[in-house]
Amino acid sequence: MKFIVDLPLGGLAKWLRFCGFDAVLQRLSPQAPQNLPAPLPGAYLLTRQRAFDSFKREDLLVLTAGDPEGQLEEVIRRLKITRHHLHPLSRCGQCNAVLDAISRDQALGLVPEHVFHTQEEFHQCPRCGQVYWPGSHHQGIIARVLEKLSRE
Repeated sequence: MKFIVDLPLGGLAKWLRFCGFDAVLQRLSPQAPQNLPAPLPGAYLLTRQRAFDSFKREDLLVLTAGDPEGQLEEVIRRLKITRHHLHPLSRCGQCNAVLDAISRDQALGLVPEHVFHTQEEFHQCPRCGQVYWPGSHHQGIIARVLEKLSRE
């Protein structure tokens, strides 16, 4: 699945990326419908702008939740997303690029010393250079996403 997320929903885009979805930010304007991306299989437009309610597009989801986690839960519910759709932490939360696995030696100097000594697996964003590892933050994100999936 791919998501084109309205610019004010940057927090939702980050959560979608943590789940492994391609989530790009783009300003969506109901006053300029000609500028909306054409419908594509497996791609969805996400916004909270009520002016989009009158648009008859199956790929357009007007969300009601006000916070990013609530919005994620709404997307999961409405699109019937299951565990098999997820590829947690395979994308950069900042810039959306697919992460590359890097060796532990390559991570030396790029992560805090205690992380280097306690972790074995590292990934790096080829675009912005951010380094990720499956620490407690990773486990917390996955647990929160799985909790939202279990509510269905």
